[in-house]
Amino acid sequence: MGQLPAAGTVEVLVENGTLGLVERSRESDIHYPHAPAGSWLRPAEGMVHAHCPSNVIDARVRVELWTGAPTGSGAPTGNGAWSHREEAEVFLPAGELCVYTLGETFPTEIGTAAPGWYRVRMSWAFNPETGPFYAPFSGQGGALEYAAAGHEAGLEGVDQYCLAQVWNLFR
Repeated sequence: MGQLPAAGTVEVLVENGTLGLVERSRESDIHYPHAPAGSWLRPAEGMVHAHCPSNVIDARVRVELWTGAPTGSGAPTGNGAWSHREEAEVFLPAGELCVYTLGETFPTEIGTAAPGWYRVRMSWAFNPETGPFYAPFSGQGGALEYAAAGHEAGLEGVDQYCLAQVWNLFR
């Protein structure tokens, strides 16, 4: 069972659906990684790019660093329903994790102690008062689920609340 030694929250202005997590030393190499069609997360060394609907403008992102896989009350399903959740594996150098949007990074004051393979679970909820929101992929019609129950505090004053949980895979 993992423990939560560090967490931080930042608020960002999302531009052109660009939102992600990057290790500080890789800031100059932020790009749009390749991934299978329909994947909400696109990992590359030192970063994870997350798709956002084009009308998400304000987002609150909570980044949590865990000692192992979050379980119990730390698991996203334990904190209420989510609009979507996806996981990816990524190699992260040792250093501070930042949240990025188009052309800007925001420090979280959370750092990985050692380089290695990490699992990143991103979960998000959309604010029903500012939607509807639609998938950023062509061919997917209909509004996305809001699933705001249990996330009222995280969604207060923003369009999207995102929880990024990170833990080392110790390969």
